Amino acid sequence: MNLRERLAQLIKGDVADDAETLKKYSRDTSVFERTPRVVVFPKDADDVAAVVKYVHDARARGEEVSVAPRSAGTDMTGGPLTRSISMVFTKYMNAVRSITDNAVTAQPGIYYRDLEKQTLAKNGKLIPSYPASRQLCAFGGMISNNSGGELTLRYGKTNDFVRSLEVVLSDGSKATLKPLSF
Repeated sequence: MNLRERLAQLIKGDVADDAETLKKYSRDTSVFERTPRVVVFPKDADDVAAVVKYVHDARARGEEVSVAPRSAGTDMTGGPLTRSISMVFTKYMNAVRSITDNAVTAQPGIYYRDLEKQTLAKNGKLIPSYPASRQLCAFGGMISNNSGGELTLRYGKTNDFVRSLEVVLSDGSKATLKPLSF
């Protein structure tokens, strides 16, 4: 059984290893190129946890496998590129969970442009870090790169506005991380 087949048995989302998909996810906006072995499109946090646990257990057995998270791929450092498992959030994990007067809860794959439309429509506010790639980037990448933009000097970078994160740890367990005070 190959890697795609093993991962497909573990998750509800999609796992692909066809040439077209691998080529598409072998680049971001950097000059680098790395072709993944498989591309995983998780449907939810349980899928993410299952893939991460698989990688954790496989590495414990001595297998050469890793996972690289990817949102929109607008990173210019090659950060989301891998020769192993590329986990892409924009296909399924792209919803807004809630919007209040001063907070938004969203999944990592939502594009900033879509999130901005919803926050502006709901309460007339935008996400203050306002990156230059705002028409192309996704929320998860903004958080992982601590994105900033033309309004950064006035308002701050992305991490200045993150109140909590629901994350999957390297062993596949889930945790909510937040500052002791905000």
